[in-house]
Parts: sequence; C-alpha cells; structure tokens
Amino acid sequence: MASERKGFNLRSFTSFSLVISTIVMSWSGFILYIAPPGRIANWGSWQLMLFTKTEWQALHTIFSYLFFILVIVHLFFVNWKAFLTYFKSKVKAGLNRKWELITATAVSALIFTGTLRNWSPFEPVMAFGEKVKESWDGDFQQPPVLHMETYTVSELSAVLDSIAPEELLKTLKDNNIETEGVDQTLKDIATENNTTPSEIYNILSEKYNKQPKASASEAPQGIGKYTVRSAAASSGIELSVLLETLKEKGIEADGETSLRTIADKLGISPREVYDLLSKK
Repeated sequence: MASERKGFNLRSFTSFSLVISTIVMSWSGFILYIAPPGRIANWGSWQLMLFTKTEWQALHTIFSYLFFILVIVHLFFVNWKAFLTYFKSKVKAGLNRKWELITATAVSALIFTGTLRNWSPFEPVMAFGEKVKESWDGDFQQPPVLHMETYTVSELSAVLDSIAPEELLKTLKDNNIETEGVDQTLKDIATENNTTPSEIYNILSEKYNKQPKASASEAPQGIGKYTVRSAAASSGIELSVLLETLKEKGIEADGETSLRTIADKLGISPREVYDLLSKK
C-alpha cells in the first residue's frame, strides 16, 4: 500500500529556504565584489553567468531580505518553544559561555571597526576587489559622460550640440528603436529594445558625428577607485612627487593606496584629492 503523503512541513521548508538564500547571497556578493563599476556595467553589455550587474544586485538584495525573514520565522514560529526554553534557561542559569560571547563580540567589533577604518587585513581585501573592478576598464566601452545611461533624450540633446530632442527620437525610430518620449532615459530605452545604452548613444552620435566635450583638467571617471599609482599615470606626474605631496599633508601612503582612503583621512572627496595631486 502506498504511503500517505505527508502534510507541508514548515520546518523543512524554512531550513531548505535558508540554505538556498545563503548560497544565493554568498555567490551574488562575490560577483558584486569583482563586478566592474556601474559606469561600465550599466553602459554596455557586461554580464557574468547570464546576469547583468543590476540583476545581481537585485538578487543579492531580495535574498538578503528573504534570509532575514526566514531567520525570524525559524526562531519565533518554527522553533519558538525550543528557542524560548533555551533563552529562559540561559537567563536563569547565567551565561555559562560568557567568555565565548565576549570573544565573539570583540572579534565582530574588531572586524566592523577595522573594515570602516581600512585596517589590515581588511583594507587589502577591499583593495584587491577594486583592482579586479578596474581591470574591466579596457575590455568594455565607457560612457563619454559619467552615468550617461541616466540621461533623458532631452538631456542628451544638450550633450549632442543641442540637436532637437524630436530629431533624436526620429533618428531612433528610423533605426527601429521604440521610445516613449523625450523624457525617457537611455537605460529605459535600451531595456525596452533589448539592447544597451551604449548602442542607443552610438546610433545618435554616429548620425550627427558629435562627441561630448570634456575639460582637459577634468578628473577621470570613477576617481574614488583610483590608487595613487593610477593617479600618477593619469596626471602625468611622478609617483614619488605625489607621495611627497601626501606626506606634506600628513598622509603616509604608497602607490597602492586608494584615493578614497586618502579622502576619508583628509575629510574631502576623492575628486578633491585628485585635484590636489594633479596641481603639483
């Protein structure tokens, strides 16, 4: 005789869901750790394991919330009796593992503070991730203007030497690109037409043979992720000169120190750090 089908088990469901959420959170977190900056990922066709950076961010966020909810369900609905009994017994008997609790709290506080203060070994871990992110720069097209994917057709008109927005829409339509009006962003247009913001921009820039004008003294895009070494290469100033400039400001740094780390110590923005160094 076939065994009767068992009813839905909330405990098993919660346990399986916690495992799946942990895997998705961990893997998506690693992907975001090495993913290129948004100026690259959101402009072109960057994908890793079939998903874009925006999709990986969405997966990481949603499964993080799901994990939190499942933990609440696990503690207060599935195992609430055992949890309550355990909690009461510990309160009654005292914290028998107080040294373990103190150690765990101290280690967590150390990691928390060290990460925010860029102490070793936490800063090198983040620096390595930034290096991997920067390594994507030469492989994918970058926008002429930072975060141009957020520009509307009207805003793009000003960038393209004041070509009328309606004329831009007509050009896109002639190239089989559907739009909803001059207030639609390049990113939204690209999503609806299954393409990338860079492709939309290329259609227009090639048609009108226009390129945005950038100031020669303007700081490069993604400047916060620059190291002192890359700032030296970008500005054409010797690394030793930049390090000496920082030393005069009371900042001990080397070629691999990021401008964001320096900015945090000086209480200014990474762009201001770059300007400070490039004027030397």
